[in-house]
Amino acid sequence: NIYFFSAHGVPQSYIEAGDPYQSQIQTCVDKISKQIQINNPKSDVQVHLSYQSRVGPIEWLRPYTDDVLPQLGNDGVRNLVVVPISFVSEHIETLEEIDIEYRELAEENGISNWRRAPALNTDEIFIEDMADMVYEALNSPCQSVTEACVANNVGITIDGGIAVDDMSDISFIGVGGVGSDADLYQTTSSGGSATTSGTPTSGSGTSNGNGMSINAQESGKKIQAEANERFGGRIAIVAVATAILIELLSGKPIYHLFWN
Repeated sequence: NIYFFSAHGVPQSYIEAGDPYQSQIQTCVDKISKQIQINNPKSDVQVHLSYQSRVGPIEWLRPYTDDVLPQLGNDGVRNLVVVPISFVSEHIETLEEIDIEYRELAEENGISNWRRAPALNTDEIFIEDMADMVYEALNSPCQSVTEACVANNVGITIDGGIAVDDMSDISFIGVGGVGSDADLYQTTSSGGSATTSGTPTSGSGTSNGNGMSINAQESGKKIQAEANERFGGRIAIVAVATAILIELLSGKPIYHLFWN
């Protein structure tokens, strides 16, 4: 049995900047795969993970779904169960992109028996879990904007962004967002070397005068990556608007222009 997990992609620069999305998706796929094997002990379970919905000129997470499907067909796969792993509800990327575009691509490459697992939608367990998460968040300590930025590694740049100059008075209680397990730079009371949760840190970056480590080269890369992502986002908006206009004028889904 072959299970094909297709997750929504993100720019590779997000992952390089510390976003845990890719590792979280992989962990989720691994846990589901183990459960499938438990439920089907006599079956040979094969799992593939790829990423879809990329836009713009920048590099996104690989492998791409539209590259993997032809490869599976060429390898002799004829039966495929598709799981929209990162999509919690049915929408254009499941109903159009997966159910129509990717299914046609799969059938063109010999995959004749195509099945897709539904998204979570209003599944009772899913809704209860979300309600529990909201309840826990409401009962957790509040964060200031600065604390949220520190927890998510936002700022500390040379040009633009949010620069946190002095974090000596910041309380890290309740700080638990993306990147909360990374280094939290905190200046000493005497303005000496930077510390991380009370532990001295070292690095090759320069100082901004308040004991905070800054790496100009990494800052420049981050600024460039953000500019590329903004450019890619604008291209995506134009592409979507163009597709909608073409469909309105032709009266047919846009994929019919490429596949008759």
